[in-house]
Amino acid sequence: MSAAEGWSASGDGVLFWLNWATDPGGRRLLMAAGLAVVVWAIVRWLNSSGPQGLRPVAALGAAVIRFLGRMPVAIVAIALAFLPQLVSAMKRPDAGERPTVVFILLDTVRLDHLGWGGSELDTSPRLDALARDGVAFTQTITQAPWTKPSVATILTGVIPGRTGATARRGPMLPRNRTLAEAYAAAGYRTMGLSSNPNIATVFGFRQGFLNWHEDTEATADTLIADARRWLDAEKDRPSFLYLHLNDAHYPYNPAPEYAGLFNHTGTNPHLDGLTEEAFRTSFGEGFSEDDVEAMRLSYSEEIRYLDDQVGQLVEDLLAEHDNMLVVITADHGEEFLEHGDLGHGHSLHEELIRIPLQFAWSPALGEKLGLKAGHEDAQVRHMDLMPTLLELCDLTWPEGERPFDGETLTPYLKGEEVQALRPAFSETDNFGSPISGPSGPLRSWRLPNWKLVETDPHVEMAANRLWLFHLAADPGEHHNLAHENPEQRDLLRKALQASGYFLGPDARLSSGAVISGEQSDALAAMGYTEGNSADALEAEPDLDPRAIPWLQLKE
Repeated sequence: MSAAEGWSASGDGVLFWLNWATDPGGRRLLMAAGLAVVVWAIVRWLNSSGPQGLRPVAALGAAVIRFLGRMPVAIVAIALAFLPQLVSAMKRPDAGERPTVVFILLDTVRLDHLGWGGSELDTSPRLDALARDGVAFTQTITQAPWTKPSVATILTGVIPGRTGATARRGPMLPRNRTLAEAYAAAGYRTMGLSSNPNIATVFGFRQGFLNWHEDTEATADTLIADARRWLDAEKDRPSFLYLHLNDAHYPYNPAPEYAGLFNHTGTNPHLDGLTEEAFRTSFGEGFSEDDVEAMRLSYSEEIRYLDDQVGQLVEDLLAEHDNMLVVITADHGEEFLEHGDLGHGHSLHEELIRIPLQFAWSPALGEKLGLKAGHEDAQVRHMDLMPTLLELCDLTWPEGERPFDGETLTPYLKGEEVQALRPAFSETDNFGSPISGPSGPLRSWRLPNWKLVETDPHVEMAANRLWLFHLAADPGEHHNLAHENPEQRDLLRKALQASGYFLGPDARLSSGAVISGEQSDALAAMGYTEGNSADALEAEPDLDPRAIPWLQLKE
């Protein structure tokens, strides 16, 4: 375990013992007991009726059993099974007076569907109030338009391609040190709670979490109750909690008390992995624009439910704790026909990559750290979160570990003026959609006013397809200016190529995780199937009128 996780190389040998200590040895003791019974039965058979030539082996086995069965030897053996508890208690660092950090991820929540992000519906009164008292970033860009690579970047501080978690079955590679590991090695309690099947042990997301619970059927109220119990168990010890709430993801079935709050259409169309795929392959059949509007309104009702659940939790935490820092963000957005499609993962348009990010803190901690409330319009990235949280908690990064691709957001949180521009990179290895374009894997380079989207040059069938959008004049991204403005196109393209983020297939490759049938069904229901192949690139695209055609450069 130590070698696989690279803990020795980073000076985090304590993580070996802390992780081992989370399993107190019960499973190992049961296995040992079962093995002992089998050995005892074999030895007894050999002694009584086994072949004559094996009697010496039986005698030796019987002698070993008699020796191991002595009380002092048995006590020593059992003590060895519980050795991690003793060693971890001695080696665990003292986290001191560092703040407790609660990281809340609202799966699939678009920025413009929150009140403070521009929604015309009353979707988030509690999050709006927290945004007024904390810091809300209005130009936060996720590094991927679907869950697994996006969260991998949040937890490692590097672009998705470096994490390995870019394919449907690709796990997050253990070579990357995670945020949870950094907290655990500093003496924090760490807990992960997830209701999304992508954020699961099988895909490597438990790495660094000494406590972990995943349940794809759990709603926000259930996971939040679990979170409260865990936080209350040791209030005086710094903790890091990651809470992943999947309630806003389709099929857009709001809780009964929220259904009808915004959706007055009288219809409740059902969108899941199968119906989404059918919609795409049939080029838009199955759902009318009225159906999609009903979906959008039901989606907004789900956000209002999350607002009540999360808002109440955060309000209580800030009232009960003097040393509490809360981060609330989303992994990606959702499309409702803005470019002819539904769902997420298929493009790098604004509705999928521009997401909410807000910080809240207890007043005493804010005063101690010098944090200042306000809205921040500067462009920031998900990959900036890990260095930010480590700096706010005074945690160090071991020498020799892979450097972050992001930079700390602390100056923004302290109200300081920041001059440097932060270009935002995003990527998806999805080959696109029949309805919005089987473009091939996409990479984007976003500035506050301009965005370039380019296909992965390593996929020869789709290389050199380009989009250029002037976000200030065309925020909905309806006009591809790649042909009309070659100077701006080439300027952004050179910057993207110089970034070092165009990773070749060898650098991105990770073997697929072995998942159970139940896990496969849960992923398929959410649209995470393996039907993402290069075959789609061979057909002539028949784009929806709202889709934006690419410019194909001949190079």
